[in-house]
Amino acid sequence: MLFLYRPRETWMPFASPRGGTEQAAYNRRLQEQFESTRRVSPAVPVPTELDPYRALKELAALHQSGVLTDAEFTAAKTRLLDR
Repeated sequence: MLFLYRPRETWMPFASPRGGTEQAAYNRRLQEQFESTRRVSPAVPVPTELDPYRALKELAALHQSGVLTDAEFTAAKTRLLDR
């Protein structure tokens, strides 16, 4: 059997069209164009730690508006403070 080995190409077969700074600007422009065509908004990050003060204020507002009964408010407050 005869194996013909190609020499390794150590040079680019074409000229680089842009310098590093120009290429970075071009890449940013393409990324901005791509992001402007997205139909789904990016996901909103969920806070990993719940702020107990804010949660208590929301529970109190729900309780005052009549959405939560006294028993539901007490149970929710107990669950929140036991964390």
